[in-house]
Amino acid sequence: MIDLSLFHFLRPLWLLLIPAVALTWWLVRRRGAHAELPDGIVEPHLQAALTIGQASRSRIKPVDGFAVGLLAAVIAAAGPTWSKQPSPWFSETAPLVIAIEVTDSMRSNDLQPTRLDRARFKVLDLLEQRTGSRTALIAYAGSAHIVMPPSTDAAVLKLFLDSLDPAIMPNPGTNAASVLPLADQVLADETAIGTILFVTDGFATQDIPALAEYSGKGDGASLVALVVGKDEGGVALLPDGSAVMDPAGGRLDTSIDTGLLQRAESEAGVAVVRAETGDNDVRGLIREINSNLQPADDPNAQWLDEAWWFVLLATVLALPVFRRGWTMQW
Repeated sequence: MIDLSLFHFLRPLWLLLIPAVALTWWLVRRRGAHAELPDGIVEPHLQAALTIGQASRSRIKPVDGFAVGLLAAVIAAAGPTWSKQPSPWFSETAPLVIAIEVTDSMRSNDLQPTRLDRARFKVLDLLEQRTGSRTALIAYAGSAHIVMPPSTDAAVLKLFLDSLDPAIMPNPGTNAASVLPLADQVLADETAIGTILFVTDGFATQDIPALAEYSGKGDGASLVALVVGKDEGGVALLPDGSAVMDPAGGRLDTSIDTGLLQRAESEAGVAVVRAETGDNDVRGLIREINSNLQPADDPNAQWLDEAWWFVLLATVLALPVFRRGWTMQW
């Protein structure tokens, strides 16, 4: 679709010929009208027989098509454009920021061995299918932290990924919204507007308005979530085998609030993919990430000359000139 706000001409001085085209059309039309015999001079049946083509003032004449074709040629010469040429340095692989939740609830054993381990496996499967792509890693709990800036080295990212543990996170809790400004910072120098992938076991109520506000801006990265875990949850276990306890003294509730996931989809536009056995979930993530690939605004990008649209129109209008009997009186 043409973005009319970007429409302009690369060589606008050619548009100065438009008045000349209009004046030529008017003069030829006017002379043709005056060349017709006034009524009453010749008998009607003789005038009809002597008039070539039964011309009338209201009929479309060859000069009309000629003028429109010439106008199209002038517009083509002016270089109309409404889009930029893709940069030759632009990668066809969408940049990705993986924001992985590293909290006690991710210790849950409803997915073996734990949700966090299963999340690592899924991320590695995703990286394997995105060979050569630029990927950054952010870890978050009560706060978010850049673990690795964008890189194509999946081996290094794997080392950082394996080192993540809830015990090293400085602030407890879960705050997905804290990922957004860091992700924007990471993607600022990228040549494409990519995707923020949350690898999580759910969102908190306070995350939804922040995610919705971010999506509503329309000029940031797209949001996708890989939700790891079963709705009913499991038991979150510490490395020593004991259960993680909540502040009230009971076992930590690791059930997944599907209502909040639905709100994240409907209100914040987050594409939610549930983790499952097999690779259907990873293929779904790949489709979402690739569909979010958008060229960034490159100030050095060249405008694409769309003159050929108008050259085609002028050519079509010129075809009747080659038709026998289709002549124009100057």
